[in-house]
Amino acid sequence: MIGRASVIALGLLFAAGLQAETLRVTDLDIDKLRVQGSVEVQVSQGEETELLVRGDSDDLAKRPFYTRDSTLVLGHSQDYRQENFSSVKYMLTVPELSEIRLSGSGDVFVKPMAVDEMLISVEGSGDIRVFALSADDARISVAGSGDIKIAELKAPLLDLMVSGSGDISIGELLVDVVEATISGSGDIGIESALERASAIEINIIGGGEVNFTALAADVAEINIIGSGDARVGELDALEVNIIGSGDIYYAGEPELDSNVLGSGDLHRQR
Repeated sequence: MIGRASVIALGLLFAAGLQAETLRVTDLDIDKLRVQGSVEVQVSQGEETELLVRGDSDDLAKRPFYTRDSTLVLGHSQDYRQENFSSVKYMLTVPELSEIRLSGSGDVFVKPMAVDEMLISVEGSGDIRVFALSADDARISVAGSGDIKIAELKAPLLDLMVSGSGDISIGELLVDVVEATISGSGDIGIESALERASAIEINIIGGGEVNFTALAADVAEINIIGSGDARVGELDALEVNIIGSGDIYYAGEPELDSNVLGSGDLHRQR
């Protein structure tokens, strides 16, 4: 079941001269979102679930969305699998989401959202931008060359992962335990931290960089294989394992446990 739908005429599209329409869909029972292709999606949190789909009448007639179990899929049609819906735009309002996945080169904009758990994932060259996210447990993942940018993030438990050349950028962070993993040449960084964290774990394979200079913590474990760099704030204890030419930059006077094989080094920042 797709839910109850209605169509509202809005005007004319630019070059095609076709009538633009908005399709309104309600009664969706979902808690996960998957976006495919090169479409543009805006996600908001609200009391009722509502999907607005804007495009020309030909595209809307092909139903460029569907549900699979508790997942809403946008940018793809079950009946027209080879169709390109890049001109279609979506606005989704939903009370609760646990997953937002983007596959392809699309753009997803997420307005402030507070949930229990959240997975945000990019696979490909698309971008996800989040205004503010509050979750008890958050996982942020990039596979490919896409980017995820989060202006404000509050998550006691946080897992950050980049596989490829993409980036994860966080403006303001409140976290207790955070793990950051890079496999490739991508970067993970934060601009500011609201409080000191309990624990940081950083794993880098390749030439990527994790910049947690703004984040202080009680303890940190950093493992680098390759030429990647890791930067952290003031620490009480630091465990380091480097194989290769990677460098680690830290602040404070932590108790050190280091094993370095190669030309990599540790640098204390004052």
